[in-house]
Amino acid sequence: MEYNFKIITYAILNQKIIIMIKKILFLSVSVLFIAACGNNDNTEKSKNDTTEINLVAVPEINLNEFDSLAANYVGKEVTVTGIVDHVCKHGGKKLLLVDGDYNLHIFNDNRFDESLSGSKVTVKGIVEQEVVDSAYLAEKLKHEQKNYVDANEAEKEKLKNMEKYINHMQDSLKKSGLDNFTNYSLKFETLEEKK
Repeated sequence: MEYNFKIITYAILNQKIIIMIKKILFLSVSVLFIAACGNNDNTEKSKNDTTEINLVAVPEINLNEFDSLAANYVGKEVTVTGIVDHVCKHGGKKLLLVDGDYNLHIFNDNRFDESLSGSKVTVKGIVEQEVVDSAYLAEKLKHEQKNYVDANEAEKEKLKNMEKYINHMQDSLKKSGLDNFTNYSLKFETLEEKK
């Protein structure tokens, strides 16, 4: 009988140990599940935080301040509002935005709609910088002369005007004592017409 009692005692102890192990496993799984859920909340929160970062407003620069502020925004996105003076007839991939005495060239990879002429628009784009020195102007003149080799009378007149402009720029560089001029423009991203 003593032997059976020992077996029964061991059986009961083993059963209690098994139950305790099951409870520990259940609690462990529960803790891991709760921790995993908590991490999902943090992941969701991180995704939301990223979205908030992406919603940061793009700075708007007044056209009359563009030339003085553009150096601070080279390679960055800005918005500018003005009147479309005209869309370039030669290719249609450039428009001139004006506001009083101030203007800005907007460049696009695609054609602008010519009907934008005269419209008030807000343009979002990337500020680009172009450094113009004597070598650049000489190269530009050669390029233009090459393009108009077989020109008709109207095109020859355009070439004369271009040569005159480039020579004027060369003279301005010499008189200023500067090595170069810096031009700023906007690489087009989006446009919103104002009513």
